[in-house]
Amino acid sequence: MGSWGPPLRIARRTTRKSIGRTLLVAALIGLPVFAATWLGVTARSVSPTGETLARTLIGQADARVDVTSYSKLDTSFGSPTLDYIPGAALDAKEVRDPATFDPKPLLPAGTGIARPFADDGRVELKSPTTVITVGVQTGDGQSPLLAGTIQLDEGRFATAANEVAISPVLADHLGIGIGGTLSTAKGTQYQVVGLARTLRDPAQRRIFAAPGTTLVPPGGRLEARYLLDLPAAVDPQSLITPLAETGLYLLPRANIVDPPPTEFGRSYERAGPYAAMGVAIGFGVLEIVLLAGTAFAVGARRQTRELGLVLVAGGTARDVRRVVLLQGLFAGVVGVTAGLGTAALALAIARPFWDRVLGMVFQSWQIPWAGMVTIVLVGLLSGLAAAVIPAVNAGRQTPMAALSGRFAKTAQQNRIRLAAVLLVLCGVALVAAGSAMLVSELADARRAAAGGASYVSGVTPTVPIALVLLGITLAISGVIWMLPGLVGVLAASARRLPLSGRLAVRDAARHRHRTAPAAAAIMMSVAATAAAAFAGANYTAAEAAGYIPSGLPGNATLQFDFGATGPVPYSADLERRIAGHLPVTHTYRFGQVTAPDSPPGRPAYLTVQGTVEGVTGGYAGLLVAEPAYVERLGGEAPQIAARLRAGEIVLPQADISTTGSVRVGGDPDDPKQGVSHQASYVGALPPHESLSGQALISPDAAAKLGRVETYRVEYQLSELPTENQLAAVDQLLGHERSIRLEQGFQSTANTRLLWVLVAATVVTLIGVTISVSLSAAEGRADLATLAAVGASPHRRRNLAAAQAWVLGQLGCVLGVGVGALYGYTAHAAFGSPSFAVPWLELGAIVLAVPLFAALLAWVLTRSRLPMVARID
Repeated sequence: MGSWGPPLRIARRTTRKSIGRTLLVAALIGLPVFAATWLGVTARSVSPTGETLARTLIGQADARVDVTSYSKLDTSFGSPTLDYIPGAALDAKEVRDPATFDPKPLLPAGTGIARPFADDGRVELKSPTTVITVGVQTGDGQSPLLAGTIQLDEGRFATAANEVAISPVLADHLGIGIGGTLSTAKGTQYQVVGLARTLRDPAQRRIFAAPGTTLVPPGGRLEARYLLDLPAAVDPQSLITPLAETGLYLLPRANIVDPPPTEFGRSYERAGPYAAMGVAIGFGVLEIVLLAGTAFAVGARRQTRELGLVLVAGGTARDVRRVVLLQGLFAGVVGVTAGLGTAALALAIARPFWDRVLGMVFQSWQIPWAGMVTIVLVGLLSGLAAAVIPAVNAGRQTPMAALSGRFAKTAQQNRIRLAAVLLVLCGVALVAAGSAMLVSELADARRAAAGGASYVSGVTPTVPIALVLLGITLAISGVIWMLPGLVGVLAASARRLPLSGRLAVRDAARHRHRTAPAAAAIMMSVAATAAAAFAGANYTAAEAAGYIPSGLPGNATLQFDFGATGPVPYSADLERRIAGHLPVTHTYRFGQVTAPDSPPGRPAYLTVQGTVEGVTGGYAGLLVAEPAYVERLGGEAPQIAARLRAGEIVLPQADISTTGSVRVGGDPDDPKQGVSHQASYVGALPPHESLSGQALISPDAAAKLGRVETYRVEYQLSELPTENQLAAVDQLLGHERSIRLEQGFQSTANTRLLWVLVAATVVTLIGVTISVSLSAAEGRADLATLAAVGASPHRRRNLAAAQAWVLGQLGCVLGVGVGALYGYTAHAAFGSPSFAVPWLELGAIVLAVPLFAALLAWVLTRSRLPMVARID
């Protein structure tokens, strides 16, 4: 043969003839190609670049200009970027109010100008049941310069002061549409002329109004920003320095499309997450290769006679290897094409669905072409890699053995290689070392946290992560290497199993060419499931460790307005009326001490005498709390409550005072003013939203120092309130969900974790099913022989179920072990205070998944099988 032509024709014909195996391998390759393509496109589109980014930020404008209050900006900043706004020059003065300044006289003649939509404050609206607070954005919505910055779904943007456009979510909540009337809490009405959404967080309730609207007070805009349509003859780059000399910062469109190199605006990116992503992709490719390799190994055995004809016709072992390798290439081409096509259809057809799921309006998809090329190459190489070992084994056949249909077997000893064991131990040691370094890094981060925080969300230093990933890779390589020997050891120790179990284990040992890679593929699938379970458990544990309760468990908390913030002002009558709607058993009040001669809402200063970490003097607010409430918090709370009852002020730090007394009220810059009061420190309170880190005083002692202004009330409840009771409180207060129920830590990751585990379990079952199906395809001759010697259909089904259970159980146990390596590191990476083990999920994986695979094999095995020739 001597060339690629005949092997290419044979491989193409065999691919068409064995369409089932080809589609199986193509699906194994196409599914990750689909997932990688979808993730790559959506990730790039969520954080767009180039012209797409420019269109979302400045629409059709040539440039954006920011007005500052200074007469001159620092011109040494270099070329403008999105991430850096220069400060004032050394000789600059504040000469204007940016919110009311018109920059047009400073721009070239003929320049078009428009205000982009930006936050201008919040407004209270009447809803069908209560009052809600909604954000307001103002901008020149009718200007063509803004096209692309806001999604207009229906109608038009406001042009008059009494017109508004609202988000569809707000329209649904209020029950109004275009042509309807929007009413504020003060009774002012506005006509709704359109439905619009922001590109990010489109599900938020928002109002879009024209500049000059009476919805918000003038001058409330946080950004003094304008979009410019410059004359064709004007180069935006030439305006940067002259405008900076007048206090205006110009950002040309070209600098957004192609950001210039600058030392500003570049954040340091850790290599750890990218290493983790790379290894995860590598493990996914390894799983594909193992499953697809098993399919090719079975297929090569079933076409042994065909490959023997190639040898007899003058072909060489190289030609046989080419035939099998080209089959892998064809399967890769089909899989990659199907994966890319399916991803393109999913992105194009289901764009509204992705908008809702990802919380962003995608005006166009951005394609990471370099990533797409990488995905295609990885898919094609995966198909080739899956066919390498079957091709090598097929090339070793002699013509006589191949023509007879026999596939030569090599003698294998029932022992586990020492080198493989050492590789696993080395990998475990590296994981332990990397995890220990992570724990150390986390402890350092906690000690260095600002304000003495005892909780840090997590750390991802590059070197420990690299050690952990290297260790996991070595451990997986060692386990895969020892799998054939492990299967042989299990077969030798299977004498006490029932007949079907003995036959299944011995069949697995005899066909290690498919058992080992199939079990390894299942192991990789289960490892991903177990790793997700460990990650979820430790992430939840980290969230629980950082959770700060708003009150005692089961209590309801309401924040009042004491002159600065809050929904409603406090009154004893309102407190009682609220309690009448809830199952209240006791009421606790919290407030602040205000000096007798101070206006409402201005707390009295607590002046601390002594040295705090080398700084003389210290100032803190003084929180009024009832000792009976403090006593229930646990820890050092009983001792703190006793000091409060004694009339003392309890300080939040042990070394904050060296005199045993503090001064309350007066000028904080004059420690001699104010009233001296006994203070002490007896311990720290457990985490609490209002009390932790505060200086405390009892209501009786506070009344002697000044006025006590209540701004928070906590109701002790006998049971959880009903929705009707909460709705009654909302209606009484006139605000939506003003009252908070403390129900302890409620993890937001539980639902996500459930779906992740379901998806991972499905992938695991798919791997088990594929592997068992391949085993059944190659073992048809064994099943037919059992039928010929009188075995009942029940026995044949039991054998198929036992084969599935053995294969699934081996893969699941090893997969949980590999996943535990990830889990051991997860507690440090996520900041979990201890190593959380998801026993329930792991038990389900180890026990339920193999049993389900066995049941599936038992159900799908046919009762009657046709006889086949047995010549080996």
